[in-house]
Amino acid sequence: MQRAPVLSAALAAAALAAGVLLGARFGAAALILCLPGAGLAAVLSARRQRTERHLEELTRRDPLTGLGNARLLADRLPYEIARHARHGRPLAVLVCDLDGFKGVNDRFGHAAGDEVLREIGAAFERTARGQDTLVRHGGDEFCILAPESGRDDAVQLAARLREAAEEAVGGLRGLGASWGVAVYPADGATPGELLAVADAEAFEDKRRRGRERGRGPAATRAA
Repeated sequence: MQRAPVLSAALAAAALAAGVLLGARFGAAALILCLPGAGLAAVLSARRQRTERHLEELTRRDPLTGLGNARLLADRLPYEIARHARHGRPLAVLVCDLDGFKGVNDRFGHAAGDEVLREIGAAFERTARGQDTLVRHGGDEFCILAPESGRDDAVQLAARLREAAEEAVGGLRGLGASWGVAVYPADGATPGELLAVADAEAFEDKRRRGRERGRGPAATRAA
């Protein structure tokens, strides 16, 4: 029987890392034996680092929608502010607060509410630009970081996202979304300032939409 060629340490390491068999004669244990101590340590270290990066990424993702979560926002927003400050460019922060979402849970159950959130999250991903950061900030609140965007760009993006979300949920009665926009540096220079301005605009949008539907501020606050 012809002997299989001896694998180089680099080739064995690559095969082990990829989790494949070479020439149908080498299992994972055999590949480990082919590696010198330093090569094996390097492979195991690379695997550990990949696992740690994956786990770290999971801590910044919302398990329901797959979007970023509040931890990602807390990391990304200061970074983006600093980056845009260096280049003298505007950064837009958009806040979306769903209207009437409690009614969906009350009428159809929390499983249906979760599905609505997933559909809206997917609609946002399809509509947002590749450079935008999408975050589910709280129960029915979303936040979008739009790099290199002034107010006009942000308002247009919010309009597209609103339309996409309404289309995704199929016009569920009483369900809508209020939007607020803040732009660095005009509306604030810190994450707290920008989020406060965007939240205030979203609340005012909620009140305005409530009045247009013939509802008072008290009712819209309850929504």
